[in-house]
Amino acid sequence: MIFLTELFAAFLSAMMVENLLFARAIDIPGLYEKRTPGQIFTIGAVLTVINCISSIPAYLASGIFRSHAAFVPFMTLSFLLINGIVFILCYFAMQRLMPERFASIQKSLPFYGVNCVTLGTLLIAARMSNSSHFSSFFGYCLGAGVGFTCAMLVLWSIRQKLALTHTPKTFRGLPITFIYLGIVSLALFGLLGNQLPS
Repeated sequence: MIFLTELFAAFLSAMMVENLLFARAIDIPGLYEKRTPGQIFTIGAVLTVINCISSIPAYLASGIFRSHAAFVPFMTLSFLLINGIVFILCYFAMQRLMPERFASIQKSLPFYGVNCVTLGTLLIAARMSNSSHFSSFFGYCLGAGVGFTCAMLVLWSIRQKLALTHTPKTFRGLPITFIYLGIVSLALFGLLGNQLPS
């Protein structure tokens, strides 16, 4: 029961807090621009699977690095290697098992963005989650992948709505997107009940 509670708590916190400001999704417009929602779901599912598979060896490596303080600087390099190996395995598995889906997202998939999303999640999970329990580490990685997918879908819908509006020339493109995202982020923070400093 404790396993499920920690998993669910880490999942919700990663899903909401990590992607609440859309910081990761806005950095990688190639993942959501000029795509259908089906392609976005596929990309999000691939990223979530990469996060979840990478979390297993990353958790084990994190335990080793935490036990020996001299090895902590090598944690990022080991996570990068783990992430790269899992990404390559998922890449070829998807190419072999789902060739038509793979062809639809492969042409313009920015690999740097995929690496930033998955590697960043592993590094944050290693530093922020309860390192003594695998459930919190895995839940954080799972929640970050699902939250990133939701953030990409929100950004896609924002782009669709902004394309139908008459925006002044000065605000077209990224400025109006930032204004729109700021309003959405404030609304989400209001739902969470955050208190402003007095």
